Amino acid sequence: MKLTLNPDYASLKEEMIHLGETMSRRNGEVVHDGRNLVMRIRFNDITLVAKRFKRVNLFQQVAYTFFRTTKAYRAYHCAREFRRRGFDTPREVAFLEEPRHGLFSVGYFVSEDCPYPPAFPALVAADHYDDSLAEAIARLVAEMHLKGIMHGDLNLGNFLYQPTEEGYRLSVVDTNRSRFFADTVPDHLCIANLCTLTHRRDLYLTMVAAYSRARRWDEEATVAKALAALDAFEKKHERKQRIKQLLKLSHK
Repeated sequence: MKLTLNPDYASLKEEMIHLGETMSRRNGEVVHDGRNLVMRIRFNDITLVAKRFKRVNLFQQVAYTFFRTTKAYRAYHCAREFRRRGFDTPREVAFLEEPRHGLFSVGYFVSEDCPYPPAFPALVAADHYDDSLAEAIARLVAEMHLKGIMHGDLNLGNFLYQPTEEGYRLSVVDTNRSRFFADTVPDHLCIANLCTLTHRRDLYLTMVAAYSRARRWDEEATVAKALAALDAFEKKHERKQRIKQLLKLSHK
């Protein structure tokens, strides 16, 4: 087991070493159990969030051992970079890489807990979404792009929020697939990034308009480009789904 531990959490070294066992026994609150397992676990008087990434296949084992950084590694270092550039994200505590037969097999990422709810239910799932929250997130995305951050999974489930007197406090999660630029993210990549926010058109238009105002871009032109990007994105997704369905049928 390879462990990288934030020095501020050195007292939890033993607990981190045995994290795999703790999660396998479900000794904590299961937040999500799907492709990845996410748990909220209390260690002594500290509550942390631990994520166990899906076990990788043989090809990926070789790639992650010799050629690529793991998702756990990237989750830890991306969280650090987000905070270094001035954005709120749960503070990184540790990441672990578990080998099997000399090759990487399973990765774990541990962070501080953020008790805020995700924005998805208040926006996408609501009959009447919260305009002010949607616009606050759009402005945050604009600021991220201006500071050279392109979130790799820009969906509204990855924004946590808390109302304040001034508006909202926002925290960004699941940052491990993000890209970082020395300067502002190129404009064409910004538009492409936006189209993963939501497929709900009225909400999307509200957010793109707020984004364009924050960037001081022409609102009408930006909305037109973003709608075209969303159309292309959805058509590409539909093609992929049809191919997957055909492959499933051919194997029956």
